Amino acid sequence: MGLNKAFNKHYVAVIGGSISGSEAANLLAEKGFRVVVFDMNELPYGKIEDGLPKWHVNLRNRQIKEIDKKLNHPNIRFVPKTKIGSDIEFFDLLKNWGFSAIILANGSWKDRALPIRSIEKFLDKELIYQNSFINWFNHKHEHDFMGKNYFIKGGAVVIGGGLASLDVVKIVMIELVKKYLFVKKGIDVDLFTLEKEGIQKTLEKHSIPFEELSLKKARLVYRRTAKDMPLKPPKNESEESIEAAKLVSEKLLNKYIEKYLFEFIPLSIPINFSEENNKLTGVVFHHITIEKGKFQPIKDSLFELKTEMLISSIGSVPEQLEGLEYEYSSLKMRKKADYHVAGFENVFAVGNAVTGRGNIQESKRHGKQMTALIIDKHLTEDALEKWLTNYNSEVRTQVNEQVEVIFDEISKLKIQPNTTLQGILSKTDKIHEKIKYTNYKSWIKSNTPERLEDILKNKVDCKCK
Repeated sequence: MGLNKAFNKHYVAVIGGSISGSEAANLLAEKGFRVVVFDMNELPYGKIEDGLPKWHVNLRNRQIKEIDKKLNHPNIRFVPKTKIGSDIEFFDLLKNWGFSAIILANGSWKDRALPIRSIEKFLDKELIYQNSFINWFNHKHEHDFMGKNYFIKGGAVVIGGGLASLDVVKIVMIELVKKYLFVKKGIDVDLFTLEKEGIQKTLEKHSIPFEELSLKKARLVYRRTAKDMPLKPPKNESEESIEAAKLVSEKLLNKYIEKYLFEFIPLSIPINFSEENNKLTGVVFHHITIEKGKFQPIKDSLFELKTEMLISSIGSVPEQLEGLEYEYSSLKMRKKADYHVAGFENVFAVGNAVTGRGNIQESKRHGKQMTALIIDKHLTEDALEKWLTNYNSEVRTQVNEQVEVIFDEISKLKIQPNTTLQGILSKTDKIHEKIKYTNYKSWIKSNTPERLEDILKNKVDCKCK
């Protein structure tokens, strides 16, 4: 790839270092541009680190290696723990830092608000959102974990549909049963075994009926039916193919219920709540029908689920930056350009920052690319890794196409003088000094959290001795 020497007179800011951001940054760096990648987290891995439940060990590690390979480039400066919009205002970055261009590649971290009036007063008490919940689950084993802590309660209600919601309800049931077996029976079953074998088989292995646990099952409430879960696409648009795909989705959900022992309540939407002494005690739902794609409440069909733990898993969207125009959850882009942000000459966007896609849409794509093998393999590590590899390949291809056009756009912009380039270096140096950052490899090594699989392995090794 021939490098244009003029490009090294351009410094480009990329906001977000995960799949889309690392791909865009690396493509620019390979062309000869100098790039600063800002990430709000200590690590650049996004949902790979904090969105996938921690039992996906091999999948996580392989994806992390790819991101590291992309970002550990001499033309890339990585600036972690720096959130654009709070640590640095977007317009400050745009007007005062001197970047030739800014590329938004920030992922979907903002949970969609649960549409129940005043429900937010219970936030992080009885009400928990998916992103915080998964973050807690993935990191709570770390000795220096300083995040929000949650206490899993029986009878939890999970609102949502799709694979992300299935992960949440699995976590609830696994955590409940794991704790019971250890505290009440002295049986120490590790997370990975419970996830792989399932709760039912684990209990059968120890001759313990679920009823003996005296645990209330978690309940997954979905506004559609099991057949409508986005788990299997039809082969074509024929009625026969569509119905066959729906039957596969229904079968998969039933296998999850059988394996992890939760309850499923379809065709229900939350509309209100009950409380006592300023604590959430229940959620009121309306049974609905779906007519011509529209939700219709059924008269006199209100019902209440008593619960002290409500988890909302209805999707995520990119957090909006002040000063940029949005259409619903998506950035407003120039007409006929899915990469150029409206209203700016030198602001671009790639990945979820453009589409506004979050967990729900990702889960839909996930489902559309899974094969019938999923029914037999229950979303095994291999099956999920195959999907994620294909999905990320699609993302990178899309980003590659977008960045190819962005190259031309940036190359037309005024070349930055050396004083501007030095100013960018000086400002990033100050951030690095403040957080004690030296280089990419050292930072990643010192900030990668202790992995649960390593803790368990060391525990086993110690017992063997």
